[in-house]
Amino acid sequence: MRRVLTDWLAGRQPARPPALAERMDAAIAAVPEGRLGGAPTLAHALGAVGLDLLEDVTRREPQAAGLALDLLAADAFVTYAFEAAAEQGEPIESLAHGLIAEVVR
Repeated sequence: MRRVLTDWLAGRQPARPPALAERMDAAIAAVPEGRLGGAPTLAHALGAVGLDLLEDVTRREPQAAGLALDLLAADAFVTYAFEAAAEQGEPIESLAHGLIAEVVR
């Protein structure tokens, strides 16, 4: 799934700014394979990476170096999750409910 995510993101137009792309690729590499393998769709996998990164952001000091880029990357993953869902005909509502349920757990 890791390769699917990186390939799908690399194909997006317009292309992500280099610093954002690098940070997003690092986030994908850091997510445990079980977390990615448990995602039923590409959209859910993208959302899972975004939520993991957001969770990491919330644990750090507000003035931590790189925090803004990490927050931007987390937002981008969730945005791309909805784009992937729309492309694949996946109901947006179920993706949204699933992501919200994970956040409030």
